[in-house]
Amino acid sequence: MPIALSRKANSVWKRFSINRTVTVAADRKVSVADRFFLMGSCFAEEIRLALDRELGAGHVVPDYRQLVFDPARASVDELPERNHLNTYNAFSVLQEIEMILGLWAPAADDYWQLGDRFQCPYRRLVTADSPELLAEIRAGLDRILRAAFDEADHFVFTFGMTEIFINHASGKVASQKPGYGGGGGKSETDYHRATFAENLDAILRLTDLILARKPEARIFMTVSPVPLKKTFSSDDIFVANTLSKATLRAVLAEAAAARPAITYFPSYDAVISEGVDAFEADGRHVRRPVVEEITRTFVDCYFRDRGPAAAAQTAE
Repeated sequence: MPIALSRKANSVWKRFSINRTVTVAADRKVSVADRFFLMGSCFAEEIRLALDRELGAGHVVPDYRQLVFDPARASVDELPERNHLNTYNAFSVLQEIEMILGLWAPAADDYWQLGDRFQCPYRRLVTADSPELLAEIRAGLDRILRAAFDEADHFVFTFGMTEIFINHASGKVASQKPGYGGGGGKSETDYHRATFAENLDAILRLTDLILARKPEARIFMTVSPVPLKKTFSSDDIFVANTLSKATLRAVLAEAAAARPAITYFPSYDAVISEGVDAFEADGRHVRRPVVEEITRTFVDCYFRDRGPAAAAQTAE
């Protein structure tokens, strides 16, 4: 059992060692009528699916399935099969918030050409067979994301990595590693391992931008427990992954201390405490029962009108 409610946080390692459970205290200020804007990597998608199962569909936005396009002429991540666009790092999330709020937008000619295909550098696997169609796809995604932002009462973000690639043309962060899925970026980007300070600045800025428009919003953040598939540093993959996750975990602690609206939810910690048993056979993706348990605890912890919440509390 990786995570459970408690009247107060467990402060004794021996107790944790026996129970192998990460505790979290209840703070029920969210309503089941509220909507959540969710963004992140594949772990965020699993949280979304689990929330839909737990609460019923419609509580989580954006709904990317509203975008209509011809798959023969364009691709948008893995739509329509997956109602999600992977967003891996704090800088890509910040860029999305800036685009939603009209603070930045890619130039009309800010794309990568791959033979007869044209790719958006800033959203994962968004391509089209003409610049004009790519512009339409981008505009459609912008409308969906802006509407979702307007609808949302609260926000959930997962951050997965500190290794990023910066686009020469704009200075902005690309959505994915160079060449992913046959895409571009190999000659258009430079590798950069983002520092603690850079990640903290990005997370505080995106928080402040949200709160300026939605001062009552709660912003839940966590680190994705899914390890890096590959490192572009000179480190061993295990060393690089540890540094990436440790940096983000420390950043979120600092951000939560600096902004009371931020709540760090220890889903990352709960998964890591479970060890290899928490993961699928690939050793990277989290098993669905573990995600569901974490999501149930999240709901019981923060939703004030969640019926069984009081009964779900564990003893001290």
